[in-house]
Amino acid sequence: MAVIKKENPVEKAKRERDGLDCLDNIIAYARQGFGSIEEDDLNVRLRWYGLYTQRPAEDGYFMLRVKVPSGILSSLQLRTIGELSVQYARGTGDITTRQGIQFHYIRIDEVPAIFTRLESVGLTTSGACGDITRNITGCPLTGIDRNEFINTEPVIERVHRYFLDNREFSNLPRKFKITISGCPVYCTGHEINDIGLVALNGDNGVVFDLWVGGGLGAKERFGERLGVHVTEGEIARVCHHICGIFRDHGNRQSRALARLKFLMADWGAEKFRNELENCLGYKLTPGAAPKVPVSANRAHIGIFAQKQAGLSYVGAATTGGLLSGEQMIATANIADEFGGGRVRLTPTQNLILLDLPSEHADAAASRLAAIGLHVHPSIFRTGTIACTGTQFCKLAQTETKARADELISYLETALPEFRSPLRISVTGCPNSCAHYQICDIGLVGDFLNTTDGKVEAFRVYLGGHLGEGYKFGRKLKRKIVATEIKHYVEEISRGFVNGRISEAESFQDYIARHTTEELEALAPCTRAAAI
Repeated sequence: MAVIKKENPVEKAKRERDGLDCLDNIIAYARQGFGSIEEDDLNVRLRWYGLYTQRPAEDGYFMLRVKVPSGILSSLQLRTIGELSVQYARGTGDITTRQGIQFHYIRIDEVPAIFTRLESVGLTTSGACGDITRNITGCPLTGIDRNEFINTEPVIERVHRYFLDNREFSNLPRKFKITISGCPVYCTGHEINDIGLVALNGDNGVVFDLWVGGGLGAKERFGERLGVHVTEGEIARVCHHICGIFRDHGNRQSRALARLKFLMADWGAEKFRNELENCLGYKLTPGAAPKVPVSANRAHIGIFAQKQAGLSYVGAATTGGLLSGEQMIATANIADEFGGGRVRLTPTQNLILLDLPSEHADAAASRLAAIGLHVHPSIFRTGTIACTGTQFCKLAQTETKARADELISYLETALPEFRSPLRISVTGCPNSCAHYQICDIGLVGDFLNTTDGKVEAFRVYLGGHLGEGYKFGRKLKRKIVATEIKHYVEEISRGFVNGRISEAESFQDYIARHTTEELEALAPCTRAAAI
């Protein structure tokens, strides 16, 4: 007798009703109240419109995520999000590592009004969460970088519009992430996306190198180069068929094994390329890998000249991605007063103002600093990212935003002369919303049993990075008590400064020439435990 497997509850909910079909239900729930929301809508389908219940769930609050393709915003759009934050979200706001904005304390009865305001300025939450194509990322300097291969804004907009509310791809096995970049420093993380398309100069003009099957989470995997180049005109069709292969062949039994990276691991790059070419009906053009610069300013923080004569852009650092509603409104005002009203969000949770007459850039930077956004920040403020953490996220095991703020402030005082690029991730759980595996120092939320009882702690990953020689950080056995991570990072950083071969040695190279056992012994003074 055949064994009947129990249906995955999320797949069951999606089979019974598509996530995009719950918009009318949201309108009804807004009239009837939080208690009227069906369980499958609450736990599954509302995500298709960017809504997640936040901690504590019983209070009836939601996190709401807004899609911002390639991080491209007008001042009107940013101001509108800020006003919504102030009116409905207690002034909260986070820039995400996918160049979107999310806020908190949203009640279901407020959602229709929020949707209407967002739609009035060309923004949406559709597809911001759920098993669907998520926000498409790209270089935040597209169209203004003097050295870019190509302006990708038009193609990103086309691909975004193609997948937006497209029911052919609204029920995928899991979330699906695309990045398309013409950036010469490869700043968008093509190695960790389901589809990564990065520009380079081919024999007959600019083409895009194709990577497939990357992803982080609890089981990280770098994408595979398919060894082919794609023209700008082919991008939408190629994305269509890769997404279709994932839809039709991805794992729908186990949520833990449902991402495209697992299908790629099973098939391999050659089989996947053959299947893609079968779907396309023609062979893709073989091509060499792009040359990634060893050292590059991927954060885009500071004042730099644009390709447009006489104009500059100003990149400013947040604190772990926090951007309050009041800051959004003030930033939009600064963008209008000093520039052309254009703003970009970055994959490093920071923001950029465009089109500032170069003689006014310093004045704009001063105005940004006055609202807590730093154009000339420390290395630690530039390089630290953080996920939502236990304040709002039901999956997180540790506080992150406040911890990141404390860490940055401490290190700025303890190590004021530290100058080497350093990326730090403060992440509340293994799902890697803050990319701990690809940062120089990755801190992942956990617990530790001590003589004082069970306390918040962080696991440690060291030496992760993208770009030339990309690799995941090495996981250490030790955990660090959460209150002591600032001392741990200080000791690691001091050890690097004192132990590097020369001032030219990077933190990544310093970590790479140590064994895991040696790394375990670094920073011995902090309160830690082996597991």
